Amino acid sequence: MSIDFRDLRYFLKIAELGHIGRAAEELHVTQPALSKCVVRLEDSYGAKLFDRAGRGIALTEAGHCLFGRLRVLEHDLQDIRREVSELGRGVAGVVRLGCAGSIASFVIPGICRVLRERAPQIRLLVDVALDVVLQDALRNGALDVTVSPARMAAANDGIVTTPLFSDTVVVVGRSGHPLSRRTATLKEMSKYGWVLPLRSVSTRRWLEKVFLQSDLPPPEAVVTTNLLLSAPKILVETDLLAFVSRLNIGSGRGNRGIVEIPNVHTTMERTMDIGHRVKAYLSPATRYFIDVLQQHGPEISASGRAHRG
Repeated sequence: MSIDFRDLRYFLKIAELGHIGRAAEELHVTQPALSKCVVRLEDSYGAKLFDRAGRGIALTEAGHCLFGRLRVLEHDLQDIRREVSELGRGVAGVVRLGCAGSIASFVIPGICRVLRERAPQIRLLVDVALDVVLQDALRNGALDVTVSPARMAAANDGIVTTPLFSDTVVVVGRSGHPLSRRTATLKEMSKYGWVLPLRSVSTRRWLEKVFLQSDLPPPEAVVTTNLLLSAPKILVETDLLAFVSRLNIGSGRGNRGIVEIPNVHTTMERTMDIGHRVKAYLSPATRYFIDVLQQHGPEISASGRAHRG
C-alpha cells in the first residue's frame, strides 16, 4: 500500500476543522481535490473515515483511530526533521527548558555563562512553572527537558529522571520579623499569614502535613501564587512567612532582606531532578545542555548555599 504524505496532511486538516470547504481554504487547494484525497485514503485503508454531520463532517471510529496515529507520526516526523537538521549544524539549536523559579533565578544564569563560552549557538527557551505543570508539559512534548523537584510517579509514565543536586526548603521572613534571629515554634509560626503556592504543589502539602501532625491548623495562605519568585518582595513589606528553597537566601541573591526562620520540623530536604521523555528525540543541543547541567549544576547550587548569610 502506497500512501502520499500529502494526503495524510490533508486528512489531518479536514479532521481538525470538520469541514472540507474550510480545510480547502486553509490548505489553498480546491474542495474536489480534498474530496478525492478522502476517497483515496478510504480505498487504501478499506474503511470509511468520515460521516456527514450537519453542514460538516465528523470522524468515524476508524477515522478517530487514524487521526490519533497520524498525530503521533506528525510529531515523529518533526523530530526527524530536527535531528537531521541539527546534526548538520553540530551543537546548535533550541532547547526548551522547564524549571522551578529558584532554578531559573539561581542556577540557570551560571549555566548560561558556560553555554555562551562553549556552545554559543545553543538557544534556550525557558518556561518557569510549578512542578505539576512542568510534568504535564514535558509529557505532552511541549518541553525537551525539565529541572524540578523529584517526584513520586509510576515508572511507566513516560518520563525518566536523573538526580541533579540536593536542595533544602525552609521557612523565611523579613530580616526584622518578630520570629527572626531565633528558633521559632510551629505554634508561633501558625499565628502569622503565609505566601504559599497552590495546594497541588508538593512543598505546600508537606508543610501543611507538618502542622497538622502537631495538632495545629495548616498555614493560612494570605497570598497564593504560582510564582514564588515574587514572595521575597512581599515578605520585606509584611510580617508574612513563606516556604522556599534556601537558594533564595543570601548575599548576591538579590533577597538580602530575607532570612531563615529556623525549625527542624519545617526543614524539608529534597532532590532536584533532570527530566525528559523516555522515547523523545533528544537533539545534540539538548544532550549537550543536559551534560552541562550535570557537570556544573551541583557546583553552582553549592556555591549559592556557601554564600548564604
